Formats: sequence, C-alpha cells, structure tokens
Amino acid sequence: MPKFDCERVQHLLSDHLDGTLTPIVSAQVEEHLSGCGACRRTFEGIQNVVGLAHDPRAFSTPEGFSKRLYSKLEAFHQEGAATQTLEDVPIGITEDSVPVGSHLIHFWQSQSDFECGVRFLYPGLGKDEHCIIFGHVEALENVQGVLRENGYDPEKLIRDRKLTVLTRHACAGTTLAEIGAAVEAALASGAKLVRFLGNLGLGTAPLPAGEDDVLQLESNASALISSLPAVIVCMYDVRTVPGRLIFQGGLQAHSLSVCRDGIHQNPFYRADLDHGGHVQ
Repeated sequence: MPKFDCERVQHLLSDHLDGTLTPIVSAQVEEHLSGCGACRRTFEGIQNVVGLAHDPRAFSTPEGFSKRLYSKLEAFHQEGAATQTLEDVPIGITEDSVPVGSHLIHFWQSQSDFECGVRFLYPGLGKDEHCIIFGHVEALENVQGVLRENGYDPEKLIRDRKLTVLTRHACAGTTLAEIGAAVEAALASGAKLVRFLGNLGLGTAPLPAGEDDVLQLESNASALISSLPAVIVCMYDVRTVPGRLIFQGGLQAHSLSVCRDGIHQNPFYRADLDHGGHVQ
C-alpha cells in the first residue's frame, strides 16, 4: 500500500482515534504521524477535545446543555446580543480589557505583529481558563513556536487540557460544530473563560470551502460566543488574505479592532450582516 499523504491522513484522524480503521490502514496512519509534526499536532488537538469531553475530573455536562446553547444562538439572531454580566477580560495584546463575548480583529504583516497577537493567550495559559488556537497548519506551528520562545510548553498545555489546537480543514458548519464542542468541553472541565485565537491566511492548503464560507464562519462565530464566557481574536495575515476578505470578513464582521495604541470600536463594523456576510 502506498504511503498516505497529509490530506488523506487528515480525513482519517477521527476514525483512527475511534479505532474503527483496519489494522493495515491504522498502521499507515501511525507511520505518517510518527514522521509528520503538523499532522501529529492536529491529532493531538483532536485527542485533547475528546479527552476534555471524557475527563473524569470534569463536571458532568448539564442535561440539555447543547440544546440550550443553540437556543441561545437562535435568540441572538432574533433579539440581538444579551447583556454581559461577567467581568471584562484583559486582552493581553494591549493593556485594555474587553467585555466577555467580544470578537476582535487583529491585522498583521510582520512576525513581530504576529507575536503581538499571540500575547492574547498569555493571561489565560495554565490558569483557570482554556485557550483554543485555530487556523491553517503553518499559522498553528507559528503560534506554538512563539509560545515556546516565551517560556510556555504547548505540548504540556495540551496534555494538561489547557490548550486545544484546531486545524482548519472543513467548511464553516463543521468548523463551528468543532469549535462549539471544544468550548463546551472546556467549560464542562471547569474553565471560567475560553480564549479563542483564530488565524486567517493562505497557507500551502487552500481555503476548505472558498471565500464565502469564511464570511459565514466569521458572522456565525460572533453569534456562537455572544452569550458564552469566551472572547475571540481573529488574526488576519494581510500579506496573503484577499482584499474582499480583509474588508468583509475582517472589518465588517468584527465590532472591535486591535490597534497599536489600544482597542477601538471598528467604524466599518456592520451589525446588519446575515450569516453569509451579506447586508440584510
């Protein structure tokens, strides 16, 4: 049997974790994981989400939690965001704090800009919060490299279920389900807040479902966290992201912008966009 490439392995990771592959295919996946750091980190991220959900130390997920969660999302669409009652969250990138449920945009074009964005994770790493990083493989490797350079151990954080790594690989619907599951599992394990650092850029792999799908993901991400103890910072690589996505996905879909002198209300934000990135 010829060796599997990364795309093939990515599609098999969930089945490999569940133990539903044939011994021959499972051995091929293991062989690939032993020599491919990117796929191995993706697999560890999946293990982390599953481990959080089944952690015997975790609080039992309340009955009807998922149903209530999606009911809240529907209520958001019809009535607008609920008033936040939790304390504001230190953003880490600047000295500012933002309300729980905030969705911020951070544009970057140099490594120093990128490292500045990763500082969003620092106030929560290893504490009573849970951090999730999401994006294409190259960005995730860069984030973990920055963490190591600043004294953090991403592998240990993953093992301790303080950090989840989610690789961009599917359409908006699947991605939102994975994010929701990771947030739900983190809260069930006792995290008081979830910090989500998203990365949008064009790596070696293409966008899974095109530009419109990115716009759908951004608008639905705001709804997803509106009534949850979470904050999202989206980092856009302006060197590679098309202008349409920078404007519609970056500026129009985020109410707050991370600037050099602090956090500012985004004047281009459009609250009247539907979940496909179009004006209602």
